[in-house]
Amino acid sequence: MRNDVLSFRCAVRAGLLAGASTMFVLSSAPALAQDASTSDTNSNDIIVTAQKRAERLEEVPMSVSVVTGETLANSGVTSLRDLSNVTSGFVLGSAGAGAQPALRGITTAINGNFEGNIATYVDGVYQPAPISLNIDLPNIESVQVLKGPQGTFYGRNAAGGAILLTTAMPSDSWTGKAEFTYASFNDRRGNAYISGPLGENVGVGVAGYVRRSDSYVKLASRTTPGAATCCALPIEQEMLRVKLKADLSESFRAILAYSYVRVDDPHLMAFSPIENVNPGGSFVYTRPGGATLPTGLGIIATDLDTVAQFKQHESALTLELDTGVGTIKSITSYSQLKSDVRFDFDGSYIPANYGSSQFTGKTFQQAIDFTTSAIDKVDLSIGGMYFRDQTIYDPLAVNYSGLNPLNPGTTPGTIADYTAISTLDFKQTKDAFAIYADVTYRLTDKLYINVGGRYSHEKHDVYSSTTGIAILARAPINTSGTFSKFTPRASIRYEISPRTNAYFTYSKGFRSGVFNSTPPSCVNATPVASDCYLPARQESIESFEVGFKTAGNDYRFDIAGFYYNYTDLQISATRQTSAGTPVVDFVNAPKASIYGIDASFEFKPVENFTIRGSALYLHARYGDGFIFGGLGVNPAAAGLNVNTDPLKRFVNVNQNQDLSGLPMSRSPEFSGNLGMDYNIPHGDGGLRFSANLKYTSSYVLRNPSIWCQATPVTLAGVTSTYNCAGIPAGRLREQRFVQNGYALVNASITWTDPSDHYYVRIWGTNLTNHIYRQDANGSGSGTYAAQAEPRVFGGTIGAKF
Repeated sequence: MRNDVLSFRCAVRAGLLAGASTMFVLSSAPALAQDASTSDTNSNDIIVTAQKRAERLEEVPMSVSVVTGETLANSGVTSLRDLSNVTSGFVLGSAGAGAQPALRGITTAINGNFEGNIATYVDGVYQPAPISLNIDLPNIESVQVLKGPQGTFYGRNAAGGAILLTTAMPSDSWTGKAEFTYASFNDRRGNAYISGPLGENVGVGVAGYVRRSDSYVKLASRTTPGAATCCALPIEQEMLRVKLKADLSESFRAILAYSYVRVDDPHLMAFSPIENVNPGGSFVYTRPGGATLPTGLGIIATDLDTVAQFKQHESALTLELDTGVGTIKSITSYSQLKSDVRFDFDGSYIPANYGSSQFTGKTFQQAIDFTTSAIDKVDLSIGGMYFRDQTIYDPLAVNYSGLNPLNPGTTPGTIADYTAISTLDFKQTKDAFAIYADVTYRLTDKLYINVGGRYSHEKHDVYSSTTGIAILARAPINTSGTFSKFTPRASIRYEISPRTNAYFTYSKGFRSGVFNSTPPSCVNATPVASDCYLPARQESIESFEVGFKTAGNDYRFDIAGFYYNYTDLQISATRQTSAGTPVVDFVNAPKASIYGIDASFEFKPVENFTIRGSALYLHARYGDGFIFGGLGVNPAAAGLNVNTDPLKRFVNVNQNQDLSGLPMSRSPEFSGNLGMDYNIPHGDGGLRFSANLKYTSSYVLRNPSIWCQATPVTLAGVTSTYNCAGIPAGRLREQRFVQNGYALVNASITWTDPSDHYYVRIWGTNLTNHIYRQDANGSGSGTYAAQAEPRVFGGTIGAKF
């Protein structure tokens, strides 16, 4: 039996890898359908590819938000992080350099460079590294946000949804655009695109983007406590994308794409403690250099350079063949990513703790799909994928600790002020494959029944070794883990009238199991080291959604109610070894319950005036039995800092905390946005006024810890009790790292000349200059936070031909 299963898996992989070459030998057939456009302005159609085929938005039985490139620009959306301004239920959080997206409360609670549970695709290619999501969004044609589990069509790590980014295709005639932007904080951006035919049936598109910004983060003075100067942690971005399209016959098309991206954006690597500052321990802020420790949001101190850089080269070949009975599409891609992260973890000018992490990621992907509507009353999609990802820490990741005698911190330090205390050698290979099928049957002219499912299987081979001081050292371990999952879906859609539909959908999604890059010490003195190095189990989500969609020439409205049964949430947990040393482990929370109502609309009350908006009510709570390795405070230990809140003056302490029933991370109870566009035409150009308001209620930024665990808790067979004396009873279970509710206002005015060749845009974001936190967390040194972008004014000039 085992040999039969192995033979079947090998056959599936071989078939997938052969998909691209098979395309070349298939015979000619009728012409390919035209590219699916995002919208048709004459009929107000929005065409999406959420189900791997071009369909009207209102005919897809799931919640999908679609944002065009023009709406992104007019609404002040320049990066994936800003997408929440125009999409309800979406939050892009962070854990240091790694971006962590959330959709309707589904988000990762594992820190580091690990795949999330919201899958992101660029032109059909999956992006596994979270650090790669920090890029701006130049030359994006459209963004589709698929809400809810996407296990059938997108498989692994699409537990909470998927984000599909589409870039411009080569055009049939020569067109181009160039623009330059200058904004606050000496932010300079250049963007250019050119596209056209190279010959008969061959076209090319080339896009480039460069950004340099001084950033809004301030650097604390080395000599004057409380003083700060701008600017610290500058931002750099570069992007080049080339697409070559060839219509090899009336029925066969090939698209060859290459992209290069480099981003260095360290502004979220600000680890300066401003609350709960620990005067002792390994950080010892009473030492020389600690007197200028930052005390406010948006101010940092760093002894050595802070870097959060990645470079990615990616190539992809897309082949499409119309066979006369359906379309075969193959995407073959290979990418290589190099990441370099360096940070001062004590967040001061004391040469105390410094870390660096460099790794190379190599990813090969092969996907092949067949879609057809040739069968009477049936729409059919079948396909599969093969995915191989290698992560190699190269050179070794190194942690450093300060030397004595100490540099007094008044002058820039060097690496000579430190000594290496641990090095990490980590290698991981993931091999995954999947097959799927999805069929929609038109039972009557108005009633549609859909069933589908996907089988996924993967294996992780891992090597890890940590050398250094005794409490950090880990013996070399070679291990592996296998994960498999079947994720079905079923839906029923009833067409009430043309372009008006009601639906019910049941679906499942999952996030693959995951190994920590650093195995923990045996928490309870387990005699065999490998027994401690186990992966977190797969996450699983079961979704029920009922919805209504309608659209006409001048309006669009949709609303959906949903319920998620979420099990085996993957969590980074700090736990204590038998010797009392804190270690970070990956564990699974038992379950969570999520439900809510999501709605959006677009309306054109008069010609040239459009208003749009969306809103989400969300109830997302951890289930019973969620014991979290969290961070409380010790009321018997006073910190160095001053704060009007007495709990923010106590020293942080690791605690096992019962978070059952508390709100989940990145899950605001209410969020919404409202936008408008008003155009005064003049020839083919005119004057466009745009504004956008985004509101979110309070939510946990990342770490769901509470102030203190007052009752005994048991984790891994060990019962713990903690000192909570003096903490008000009403605040014991109050979550610590919470951002209060806020509203953001963005606006722009764009003038385009009557020939539609030149334009000037004046814009502003966060016009009320609301200061809020983008991230907050704590450690033994104290509580730190990263400030989100304040008010920004900018101007853009551009030319089109």
